[in-house]
Amino acid sequence: MVFYRKYRPQTIDDLDSSDVRESLSSILSKTPPAHALLFTGPKGLGKTSSARIVAKVVNCTGRAKGKRESVKGKGQKELHPSPFTLNADIKPCGACESCVSITDGTNMDILEIDAASNRGIDEIRDLKEKIRLSPLSAKMKVYIIDEVHMLTTEAFNALLKTLEEPPIHAMFILCTTEQQKVPATILSRCFHIAFKKATEDELVRSFMRIAKGENITVDRETLKFIAGISDGAFRDGVKILEEMSFLTDKKIITKKLIEEKYNVISLNKSVDDMVSYLIDQNVKKALALVTQITDQGIDIKYFTQSLIENIHNRILDEVADGKEKGLSESVRDLIKIANTLSVAYQDAKQAVIPQLPLELAIIDLSTISTDQNLPTDRQGTDLQGAEDLRPSASLGSASVSEMRKQVGNIKKIKAMYGSAKQNPVKPEEVADKESGITLMQTSNGEVTREWLDNLWKNLISEMKLYNHTIAGVLRGCRISGFDKKQLIIETNYKFHKERLDDSKTKFELSRVAKLLTGKDTSVIVELKQASS
Repeated sequence: MVFYRKYRPQTIDDLDSSDVRESLSSILSKTPPAHALLFTGPKGLGKTSSARIVAKVVNCTGRAKGKRESVKGKGQKELHPSPFTLNADIKPCGACESCVSITDGTNMDILEIDAASNRGIDEIRDLKEKIRLSPLSAKMKVYIIDEVHMLTTEAFNALLKTLEEPPIHAMFILCTTEQQKVPATILSRCFHIAFKKATEDELVRSFMRIAKGENITVDRETLKFIAGISDGAFRDGVKILEEMSFLTDKKIITKKLIEEKYNVISLNKSVDDMVSYLIDQNVKKALALVTQITDQGIDIKYFTQSLIENIHNRILDEVADGKEKGLSESVRDLIKIANTLSVAYQDAKQAVIPQLPLELAIIDLSTISTDQNLPTDRQGTDLQGAEDLRPSASLGSASVSEMRKQVGNIKKIKAMYGSAKQNPVKPEEVADKESGITLMQTSNGEVTREWLDNLWKNLISEMKLYNHTIAGVLRGCRISGFDKKQLIIETNYKFHKERLDDSKTKFELSRVAKLLTGKDTSVIVELKQASS
């Protein structure tokens, strides 16, 4: 990315975010500034570039000078003069030896550490040993640790000690995209600056600076369009601008050209179509659309993110326009869709097949209305035949404990009213163990279809606690056989079979089956054979 390296911010004034500019100006105007800074926020917002700017500010030898302040250590006489100055210009000159070497990345006292590849305690211990040494040429040693959340627990503990008692000539700048993974003990010792996504005006301002420097002809509306599809990230927007300049040989960049290059119009239509399919629960068209966008080379994570944003906007619009006191049914459906897609988006980060989590989410969402329409009130027990003494609680929401009570309930009914005269059921056929869920049988010893349906719904309900996505897969499958020892699950799709055949999932299915039936039950997953 030539443009990004060439035009990334070099001074505080170049930074996109006004909030960040103000925060850094405030920190660096103090004498001395904080010895540990924490920059957090999404990728591409200039966290590392800002860290280099800070390194320039504290080491620049060419900027306006101010009154020096002497620093005294605890119980000591006057130490060496502070490298910081009072009331000094915090804008680095960019021309002195320190500024140039930091810009070029050749300054030996400015160390950038990638925590993703140097995350162990050995690297931090090495840092602790070297940090005590005085700077070679700069006023301050500055350690920039990128993606700091990737450090191990032991490495964080070692870093904590250094942050508590830092040498006067050292400064730490920690950068991360995942603040929640940074220990509270580290957070409490750093001055925190949150980098928010740049606004449209801030991005356009930066893009215009680049366009002017490269003699690129582009109007403001086109730059706004680039800002819109760069999702608030300076780096992503510059990348788009650079690609367009190469395609046009630095001539005229138009909005139409960008739309054609990035399939923006087709993507927006695909998002709208997918939302409609999800609301209508049209699984066939939704899965076909996933295949289509995958074949077009559109990033599936970006597509899922766009889906979530689209649904988010719909929810806000409906709530704002709604006249009902509570949530409407359509809003509830949209919320369920958003929640399910959010899980799929997270799963996509580690998926072997990128589109699989979205496909599973689509299948999962196709069962929403089915689950909602299941009976929720208890039915009366028919005593005309033992066959009707079957579990009759809510099929969609009956818990394991409710199923376990059914054996005792059947015995109580028999004690109060006696066994039905037609098709009597022997006690041993009703219950093998009072502590487990037993199979409801007819007089000839067969498992009833009704009980199997109840078993299947409860198995899905319990598996949802283990993995929401697996529960969604099961909703698209069925029980094709059960002989009290083996539970055979039939799937319609090969990728469903592969997901359920995973060793951990298989073990969990067997565990839940045993919990529900009271018997050791092995699980077999079969792919439905196509009819000839």
